[in-house]
Amino acid sequence: MNKVWLILWREVSLRLRKPSFWVLTLLVPVALAVLYALPVIAAQHSGEPQTVLVVDETGLFDGRFRSTVDVHFRSMPSMDFAAEHRAENENLVLFIPRYETAMPREATLFFYGYRTPSLAVQSTVDNQLQQLLRNAILEDVYGLSPEERHSVEGSHIRFSTRDVVTGHDGLTRVKTVLSLVLALLMALSLVLFGVQVMRAMQEERQNRVAEVVASSVTPVQLMGGKLGGVALTALLQLVLWLLLTVALAMCIRAAVPEPFEAVRQQVVQADLATKGIAATIQYDSPAAIVDDTVSALTAIDVPLIALQFLLYFLFGFLLYGGLLAALAARLDSDAATLQWTLLVCLPLLIVPLLMPLVLKGSHLLLLLPFTAPAAVMAALPFGVDYSVAIWAPVLLLVAGGAALLLAAYSYRRHIV
Repeated sequence: MNKVWLILWREVSLRLRKPSFWVLTLLVPVALAVLYALPVIAAQHSGEPQTVLVVDETGLFDGRFRSTVDVHFRSMPSMDFAAEHRAENENLVLFIPRYETAMPREATLFFYGYRTPSLAVQSTVDNQLQQLLRNAILEDVYGLSPEERHSVEGSHIRFSTRDVVTGHDGLTRVKTVLSLVLALLMALSLVLFGVQVMRAMQEERQNRVAEVVASSVTPVQLMGGKLGGVALTALLQLVLWLLLTVALAMCIRAAVPEPFEAVRQQVVQADLATKGIAATIQYDSPAAIVDDTVSALTAIDVPLIALQFLLYFLFGFLLYGGLLAALAARLDSDAATLQWTLLVCLPLLIVPLLMPLVLKGSHLLLLLPFTAPAAVMAALPFGVDYSVAIWAPVLLLVAGGAALLLAAYSYRRHIV
């Protein structure tokens, strides 16, 4: 056992002494923090707001469009007049023709010049148009006063799920996103660090270190120490990535709070301008989304998820690391190694695509060793049955032990 610990510590110290380890440890959080802040900063430099010239032949929408930070509406008396202004200033023209029916039931026309309007502009125009049409029907056709219309729109029931044991709100939407993130993180981590095992095997194959090491330890001890060392280094790097990314994101937000606050205000104003329904605003506003997210994270047992992630990462790394090490001992070409890596790790990568099956409560992917690490992470926010919680790690550990023996056999047969 001491020899295994010596090999494990050798693998850990060897990787910690490499400058590339620390460079990646620092650069990845910086890149993630930049990706977090870049869309917010870019939103502040999105250019001048787009002007939409409204030609309304029905008279139902005249003067009722509300300008936002991205779209300014101007009423025009006719298409000819609007065409002149559009040609001069490259404005957009929204044409609402008159129909024989009291209400327009066919498509309106949205004219543009050399540049197609962005999806945000189109969405703003479409949302306001639908809302104004709905208001016109309620007021002009059914005779509802504005006060009665607001009363109808303001009545709502907010549907939510609640845990009968803990009393916490289920917050299914937030948990679904968290499930997808955990599954992707587990799959990418196993693939990324599994490749490091393959590269280590190829290096030993080239420099003939294996012949010296194999004279004093068994192949099983050697592979156990090697996989354990890479796994511990991977966990250290994952923890550092998480902590540094959160710290950098908080520093960026504290250093330049104006763009984040401005974007939040823009989203609120856009919701108020385009939706107009109190129930929808209350349910989908950024403040409500943030509250739901915080409530979901406090309702979820984060220490349990962290321990489960640690357990399934170690057992999953034993399985996939062993399989990839066995392949590396047999393959000579880097191109063939990459192809086989994708093939071996394919069960992990398809778990996010099979999320509906996991969230419906199916136990198949949770009990299969090749899909269990990512599938269990996807199901964990919603809870896992006791039978699955017992058998899934046991089956994964047995499969990992078999992969370790296979890697040791390949090492002794093809490298030593």
